[in-house]
Amino acid sequence: MADDKIKKEEESYFEIDKAGNLNRIKNKELKIRNLKRNRQIDPNALNIGFYLITPIIIGVILGSVMDNWLKTKPTFTIILIFLGMIASIYNLFKLVKNA
Repeated sequence: MADDKIKKEEESYFEIDKAGNLNRIKNKELKIRNLKRNRQIDPNALNIGFYLITPIIIGVILGSVMDNWLKTKPTFTIILIFLGMIASIYNLFKLVKNA
């Protein structure tokens, strides 16, 4: 009889809500909550490619245009690619900091 009571207590968990109250949660409810949480997609995860690639592409385009305009072939392209990489790393740090 005591073993059945222990098994029932093992199937439930406790949670503290926003008001600070201690609530008992059954194992089935916890599994359902976890499944719902796992289905949600972080909007920042969808934009991470744009945050990383866009500054580099802009650096390549602007560098090529400036090099063709000033007749200095690889100089501005290389400089602006490095600046684009620095901007990408900065965007990545901002994204991780906000998460």
